[in-house]
Amino acid sequence: MRWLTKQVFGRASYATRNNINDVEAMSMTSDEFISEGINNAELAQAAMDLDQSQMLLERSIWCFEQTDIIELAAKARIQYSSVLFRLEMQVPYDEKNSNDVAVIEMRAAQLMESLTKEGLFFEVLNIFSSVTPFLSEYAKEELEKRFIRKIRLAGREE
Repeated sequence: MRWLTKQVFGRASYATRNNINDVEAMSMTSDEFISEGINNAELAQAAMDLDQSQMLLERSIWCFEQTDIIELAAKARIQYSSVLFRLEMQVPYDEKNSNDVAVIEMRAAQLMESLTKEGLFFEVLNIFSSVTPFLSEYAKEELEKRFIRKIRLAGREE
């Protein structure tokens, strides 16, 4: 333990990795940033308001970026992208316009793939429910049968 502590002005102090140029970041350790980032991501997942989710995920990403664990920041960024997409879906789209529908389907498919790779299945379900009004009956049924049902069943087993 001697290498971890040092006497400064007669008091023990602990060595931690901090960015000395960022005063706010100096107040927390790497573990505290991870903990705070996870807490914010969980709150964002539970939030009913998408604007609140967006704010919490921005904070979560910032916390994860203060550490060297880029996997957590990447996961939070994917979740953030999903929330932004769902916010954009609130803008009036013409459900009959084939160009709008094609773009929405493509973006939703890309996001669902990324979210699945990150294990963010709850967000896959959120995206699916957001794009359902834009999908053809065939696309809805096939997605439900081949993909969404498996996610829901896996969620019940956990």
